[in-house]
Amino acid sequence: MLGQGGSMRFVDAAVSGQVFDFIVVNAAATFTTLTGSGGEDLLTAYALSGKSVSAGIVISGRNGGKITAVTPSVGSVIGYTFL
Repeated sequence: MLGQGGSMRFVDAAVSGQVFDFIVVNAAATFTTLTGSGGEDLLTAYALSGKSVSAGIVISGRNGGKITAVTPSVGSVIGYTFL
């Protein structure tokens, strides 16, 4: 992703108000918030409530949507945004 003209952000606490095209799990993560475009609850949509997601997994919004809020309660992710 470096050099691709976008931006990236390390996330290990609540982030909202920033839009990500996708996130990549950096260290095994469990989420308390994962919201997609239009307020869609991605934890429910992807059946991730209370589950740990392994490092390296890529998560995007549904049907071309974006991720608008993310809170890992454990672990960390990197959020990517294209220009």
